[in-house]
Amino acid sequence: MTKMKQPFHRLSSVHTAEELIDIAFRRASRISPSLPKRTASHVKARIKERMKILAAGQAITARLKRTLSEMPDLEKIHPFYRELADVLIGIDRLKKSLGAINWASKKIAEISKHYAKRERHAQSTEEAAKLRREAYGRMASILKQISKELELLKKARDTLIKLPDIDPEAPTIVVAGYTNVGKSTFVRAVSTAKPKIASYPFTTKNIIVGHRKTEKTTIQIIDTPGLLDRPLSQRNKIELQAILALKHLAKTIIYIFDPTTTCGYPLKNQINLYKEIKQNFPKTPIITVANKADIAKKEQIATLEREISTKIEMVSALKNIGVERIIENVIKECLERP
Repeated sequence: MTKMKQPFHRLSSVHTAEELIDIAFRRASRISPSLPKRTASHVKARIKERMKILAAGQAITARLKRTLSEMPDLEKIHPFYRELADVLIGIDRLKKSLGAINWASKKIAEISKHYAKRERHAQSTEEAAKLRREAYGRMASILKQISKELELLKKARDTLIKLPDIDPEAPTIVVAGYTNVGKSTFVRAVSTAKPKIASYPFTTKNIIVGHRKTEKTTIQIIDTPGLLDRPLSQRNKIELQAILALKHLAKTIIYIFDPTTTCGYPLKNQINLYKEIKQNFPKTPIITVANKADIAKKEQIATLEREISTKIEMVSALKNIGVERIIENVIKECLERP
């Protein structure tokens, strides 16, 4: 299986305005052209100062262009990642910052060429040095104008690069339910390979991404602790948007109940969360599963079935009872749907 990379994985560190100024001018200060001894002092000066201006300009524009080139086309990335980026940073805000970086890159290139050309006509060492200082001043001024945009992109990069590697095009099963009902155990039980632990910006815990190969494709199975394990009604706007971004991934949702309530959450709470998820994912099939079937009492199962009026699949993820039957049926249905 080819490893799917999330669209922001190539982003390099973004320098602040102060860092760029320091990098550019330090690099330029090391310029020491080798010229014939008989070269006039003012000619040596203007050649050296010209090279410094060009070196400083190139150092800045190269880093600004790298920031631009490494950012994926925000209109062409998968809606799942675009919505996450919008929730985390704001797509319009990102575009504004990238536009400012593009403007600054072009402006600094113009300044560099303009002063390098003027240096050719400097008539003295003092004039050559003065032109170089003017060029440096204008470059620094441009960078200071976009300092806030660079700061935003720096923070955006540090956040976006941590998004998990999830293949939005792969058939995906999302496992939901309260904490400690057995979601992670279930994902590990039905994944043919050891599930990968990945970071996610909206959770205090990591998500678990498992894979299961079939004859035709690979199924992605995602456990989302911290996302779908407490009432949506208690979420803030950012968290709720992030949860709804899952609609681009989930072809099927497996909702796991713990009818024994040994997870620490009353059955009523588990049912309410189930109903909220059902309401927010109206087009996504939801398979209801009762875990801990090996210790669940008949009256507990009967209560659950009566409350949700839906067929309940019985499993014990810990003892690997019934999980294969469930996942095989879910995968079959998942692949049959367009």
